[in-house]
Order: sequence, then structure tokens, then C-alpha cells
Amino acid sequence: MRIAALSQQVRNGALACGCLLAAAPVHAEPSVALTLPEARSLAVHALQGDRPALASQIAHGLLVADPRSPYAHYVLATAHADMGDATAGRRSAARAYRYAETTVQKFQAAELAARLTFAEGRPTRTQLWLRRAVQNAPSPEIEEQLARDYARVRRENPFRFSISGGVKPSSNVNNGADTAQQVIDGLPFTGRLSGGAQALSGVVGTVDAVAGYRLRSTDRARTDLAARLFVQRIALDSRSHHLAPEVRNRDFGATYADVTLRQTYAVGTRGNTVDVTGSVGEYWSGGNRSYTFARVGLGHRWQVSAATSVSFGAAIEERFSDRAHFFDSSTASVNAGANYTVAGGDGIGLSVNLRKTESDFINYASTAASLRLTYSFADQIGPAIVRAGLVLGKTDYDDYVAVFSVPGGKQDYATYADVNVLLPDVDYAGFAPSVNFRAGRTRSNVSRFETRELSVSLGFQSKF
Repeated sequence: MRIAALSQQVRNGALACGCLLAAAPVHAEPSVALTLPEARSLAVHALQGDRPALASQIAHGLLVADPRSPYAHYVLATAHADMGDATAGRRSAARAYRYAETTVQKFQAAELAARLTFAEGRPTRTQLWLRRAVQNAPSPEIEEQLARDYARVRRENPFRFSISGGVKPSSNVNNGADTAQQVIDGLPFTGRLSGGAQALSGVVGTVDAVAGYRLRSTDRARTDLAARLFVQRIALDSRSHHLAPEVRNRDFGATYADVTLRQTYAVGTRGNTVDVTGSVGEYWSGGNRSYTFARVGLGHRWQVSAATSVSFGAAIEERFSDRAHFFDSSTASVNAGANYTVAGGDGIGLSVNLRKTESDFINYASTAASLRLTYSFADQIGPAIVRAGLVLGKTDYDDYVAVFSVPGGKQDYATYADVNVLLPDVDYAGFAPSVNFRAGRTRSNVSRFETRELSVSLGFQSKF
């Protein structure tokens, strides 16, 4: 069949398919006139009859009549797939998705594009198409299956990328003091605090992005390289500008970046691992680089049972101040944690962290301990998946200077609670909105560090 003749007949509302008459002489070129609906039906029969070349020919003819036809592009994509041309099929499936007019069409095109992209050996693009398919999935069961497919592709993909963020109105964006009076051990030794040292209200915006690549992987070991960028920016409200006219939003901005090399080994029974990490990075505060750092760590995780896992880790970090060597510091930390899944699927987590920091600058030298308890509900509570946490902490400075040396040093006691609410039923491409409620206070014998916080953070999380 000649494409020119086919195209002309499609424009006229009929389709010539002389190749259907197999018994006719080759030189006769007979044709059968078909309406466009009949041509679409014929394309389906050609695919079902394992004749992808014919289906492709019909699809090209249909595209002459309507270059934006999602049906024709989908037929062409399927034909390419049946003929083993995954790349051409994926391109046609992408066009079918672009021109799709219904949710069903979008789902079919995205699901086909995901399969063809996976066949091309492009797992990252496959994940993108799977998210588009999830967005248009016709039922919760299909969405769950796509989520399982996504998890499998993610495990096989050497490249990983995640991004999270949020906007948080807060009563204390700068971790400022509760009161203007500087009080030490109950006595007002040093007068009033500046407006910038007091609690300022406003909005905190954050973006946290991580990109990683698996350099090597075997049944018993893997090597990963990852980079992280965390950005926090502050917008003070009118009350804060009035209280502290000398400060600017940029004064409280922060940027953190690191690069980490991780070596993980499987040890003993399934689920038990040991990992060794090395990181280098920088921290910026108020638009200026504050310090660079290097960190090494060691971790061990045990899968005690199907319901219980235990972890232990230790790390050493060296910070090199941009101001002077006098402000350099060394930190050693250890942490231990346990997670337990109760009957019904709810999860309980407990973690303990101990940290000791040494520095020539005595205000940096400290010993700290914290305890965190979390509870995660497996089942939705109404439209929400809920996770709650409680943090208790103490930081002790043997010596501290606040204009003069503080008798007995400084002691800070922190208590914070948070509740995270995820709304999975209103997601987009697998990303669901989340709301985090956080409240707490820090008590200290130096009033500059007596703080309270009440905040509501709006963000988004991936469901899978």
C-alpha cells in the first residue's frame, strides 16, 4: 500500500487497505474503503493478529488525518513495541500522553511509555512515567501495583534523586530568647537583649535535595556517592521588623551542602548491614560561609526479627571555621536506635544520641544527650496518615561566657513534640501534601537561650 494514496483517502474519510486481499495479484493493487472508525478497529485487529507492520501503516494514515490523535499515536507506539523498537515506541507513547483527552488515555499512554522506557534501560525515566501513570490510575489497586513497580525500578536504578521542602509559619524563626531581659541563674546581670536576639516571628521556607549514584553493587556489598543541598530562607513579619529594625531576612538564611561516599556490607543473616561513610561539606549562615567540615562514620544495623530492627552508629567530625582557627571544633557522637512493628502494623521508634564537642573557643565545647520517641500509625485516620514524635535533650557547657564567665557553666534543656500528617488521597504523581505541627521550648540558666516555638509546616512527601 502506498502511503500517499492512503493519506489522500484518509482525508476523504475512508482508508484504502489493499494489502488485506492476499489472494489478489500483486500488480492489481485492489483496495477496500473504510471509514475512520473502521480503520481504528482494523488497527486493533492487526495488533491482536500479530501484524504490527500493518497496524503501524494504518496509524500513520490516521495521523495524516489528525496529527494530534492520541489513539493513532498509541497504536503506533504499540506497533513499534511489538516490532522490538522500544525507542520509537516510547516516543509515540509520549505523544499519545501529550495529546490524550481523557484520564484513561493518559494512564494507558503513561503505562506503555514506562514499559518501553524500562526496556530501553532508562530506569530514571521509567520512574517519571510510572509517576504519571499513578496520577491517572483508574483504581486504587492499580495504583498500588504501580507503586510496587516503582519500588522495584528504584532498587535497580543506580541513580536516585529526592527532594522535599515546605513553608513553615513560626513564632521563633531565629531561635531567639523568650524575653528581652538577660538573666543568668535568676539574676539580671547583663541588661537587655537586642531585638535580633529575641524571638522573631515569620515564615521559614526550606528545600532539601539529595542526588546519589550507585558506583558498584554485588550481592554482599555496594558503594554509593551522594550529594545533598539544604537551603533555608526566612521572611520576617511586620512585628519582627518593628522589634528588630536592624536585621534583614538574609541574616537568618542558611545553606548546607555535602558530598558523601558510603560503603555498605551485608553481614550475617538477611537484613544485617555495616556501613562506612566519609563526608565533606560546607555550611553558610547569613550569606557568609561559616565553616567547612569533614566527617567519617560507622554504622551497624541488625534485623532482629520481622518486626524488630536495631541500629548503632558513631561519627567523628572536624569543623574548620572561616573566621579563625580559634573557632575550629571537633565532635564525636554515638547513636543507637530501635524500631518495632506492633500487631496491626503501627510502628514504634526509639533513638538515643550522645555528642561531645571540643574547641579552643569555650562556648563551643559541650556535652549533649537527646532521646527521641516516635509512633507511626499504619492505618489512615480519616484522610490522614499520622506520625507523632517527642524529643528530650540536654546540652551542658562546663564553661560559658556571656559578657563574663557564667558560674557553673551553661545548661540547656529542650522538650519538643511534633505531629506529621500526610494526606495520601490528594496526591499528584505520588507526591502528597503534608502538615507538620511542632511545639516546644528550651529552658536554660542563661535567658538568652530560653526559647519557645510553635510552628506549622506545609510541605510534600512521596508516598512510595
